[in-house]
Amino acid sequence: MHRTDRRRPPAAMRAPVRRRIATVVASLLLVPAAAAGCGSATKVSYEPAADDENALVVYVDRGDDREILDYAIHNLLPDSVKVKPVDATGDANARIAAGTGDLSYFQHIPAFEADSQKNSYTNLSIVSKVNVVPYAVYSSKWRDLKNTTDWVHVGLVQDQVAGVSLPHGAQVALPATPTGFARGLYLLQSAGLVTLDRPFGGTSAADLTIGQANVRDSARHLSLLPLSFDQDLRSIYQSYDAVVLSPEQAASLGLQPAKDALAIEPGPENPYAHVLVAPSRLAGDQRVLELTHALESPRLAQFLATKYGGADIAVAAAGAK
Repeated sequence: MHRTDRRRPPAAMRAPVRRRIATVVASLLLVPAAAAGCGSATKVSYEPAADDENALVVYVDRGDDREILDYAIHNLLPDSVKVKPVDATGDANARIAAGTGDLSYFQHIPAFEADSQKNSYTNLSIVSKVNVVPYAVYSSKWRDLKNTTDWVHVGLVQDQVAGVSLPHGAQVALPATPTGFARGLYLLQSAGLVTLDRPFGGTSAADLTIGQANVRDSARHLSLLPLSFDQDLRSIYQSYDAVVLSPEQAASLGLQPAKDALAIEPGPENPYAHVLVAPSRLAGDQRVLELTHALESPRLAQFLATKYGGADIAVAAAGAK
């Protein structure tokens, strides 16, 4: 038998061999990194995450309006439309009027109109009416507002009650503030309980501060009582036949508008709608049009109905086209 010659090759031959081995090892080390870029794994990019240069800067508050805007951004806008929410301050409208922002979404109509008149924002206008934080009628005594012949608080004869609907002669407590009392009256009108000398929806000072003198007729002969709700609200709720409350006041009593209210302030034509405001320089801007459509869409209305249970409603009813 011949033994294999195991002598090492000359030094001149060993250098190329070492280079080939190093090349193979380096290639093997690169395989996992290349494989990691395949399949469902997310690619790692060192480019900027987003280009904010063309994003619409929207001044918005931190409450429901911010949640509503975020929902529209992440669920309803096309990828081509970029929106950058920024916390609104008291001078938000001044900023967009001056061009240091694009849109504002943090006020209802009367607040914007007052600010616009005070500061002469001739280049700003409302481009979308989005949502309303509505007042509602609640009762600890009665279940609904259906037609009834029942009477209470007559004084001359005994109360005649056979059903569960709000009776004639009922005592209804409304907020004593000018705004609260006016909204309560409009709400009762929309529910068919009173008739006022004007329709719902006006934003003049006279429209927003109506009172007892503006009631032409009370279909159920209601006693309308302006009361302060600052203290012992639960006692008021339990003592009177019905009470008009804001969502915040209702929540303090454990009441949810969608489940417990006898009637809720309507969204359409509501003068207290929260609005999207834009400067004239963005008239016809496709990004603004897309955002407006998203904020007025049936999908957003359904989101509000699901998320807030009647405590914040869309101006356009859910499902409307």
